[in-house]
Amino acid sequence: MDGRTVSISEPLKRVVTAGYGMAPCVMAAFGVGDLIVGTGGSLSSTAGKEYTPTFVLPVIKALPDLGRGADLNIEAAVALNPDIIILEKDCAGQGSASAAYVKLIERFSLFNNSIPFVVLNNPACFEKPSPDTVYKEITIMGELFDKQVRAREIIDLLKEEVALVADRTKDIEPDNRPSVLFMGLLAGTDYGKGKLAVSVPDYDCGTIFPEITNIKNINTGKTRELMSSEQLLTLDPDVIILLCYPGGYEVDILYNSEDYDALQKMRAVVEKNVFTTGRFEASRHTAGLEFPIEMLIEAKAVYPERFQDIKVGEQLTKHYKALYSLNDTQVKMLKEAMALDWMDKDGF
Repeated sequence: MDGRTVSISEPLKRVVTAGYGMAPCVMAAFGVGDLIVGTGGSLSSTAGKEYTPTFVLPVIKALPDLGRGADLNIEAAVALNPDIIILEKDCAGQGSASAAYVKLIERFSLFNNSIPFVVLNNPACFEKPSPDTVYKEITIMGELFDKQVRAREIIDLLKEEVALVADRTKDIEPDNRPSVLFMGLLAGTDYGKGKLAVSVPDYDCGTIFPEITNIKNINTGKTRELMSSEQLLTLDPDVIILLCYPGGYEVDILYNSEDYDALQKMRAVVEKNVFTTGRFEASRHTAGLEFPIEMLIEAKAVYPERFQDIKVGEQLTKHYKALYSLNDTQVKMLKEAMALDWMDKDGF
């Protein structure tokens, strides 16, 4: 996806994945996760907690962590003598991040004769993100590992899940869209510099594909905004969706913690219209192959009447089983690790 032709020697036996959570998740779904000998991004952003890649591929927790995003330690990656390095590029077109990736790829080219590297561009690399780019990532990886049939099965599943959201939200007119605050909690952390929360715009760990969910994000800008209680009370959105931030991401924190006494006067809190996507967004776009479920959580939270017959917790169970062949016990454990077991408890 970087516009180069890459030649590889088959079969691949030693693989370094760099970037965020997509490549490890796809390899797990292909049944070739044991080929990973080093990874970057999948571990360094989790603060020691579990999330999907580390759960479905526990072996990577014991492997060298090569750094996050564009800060990948190339020398350490090359020292692992991989057959291929798969880099999932993120943040393209967003200031210094884009330039950092350009430099990283230039440095990669120094080793191109001995170690091929493949660049996958995740949705954040495009002016208008689309699930189609995710399907392209999966298609390329299917070719790399000779798993074209399995790649098509995964893509078909994801398309079906995306369609479940798209078909029910496509006719919602702008005037009929409730205001939604995608919020990260910050009380008691150094991150917020005294602010209580951060407001997140579309495409940046907020609405992933707003053209599909038709959610009206209250943050119409392109940057995250640190916010005080006064600012948040002034916004007073119809719905709040909590994202994975240092101050926590459980709904009960906002409802009951003394740190958020002031925010408990917000209409969404009073009316119990606060939801969470758990640890799906531990870092930008680490939702990986679960992005349709994240979209479904958001869509049902905002438009409950359109999804009355859908239990998102049940959809997530089917998803985990179809992709990773997890049993009921494993699914329960992963939901708990991802702070998504609330859906089964609440019948959401």
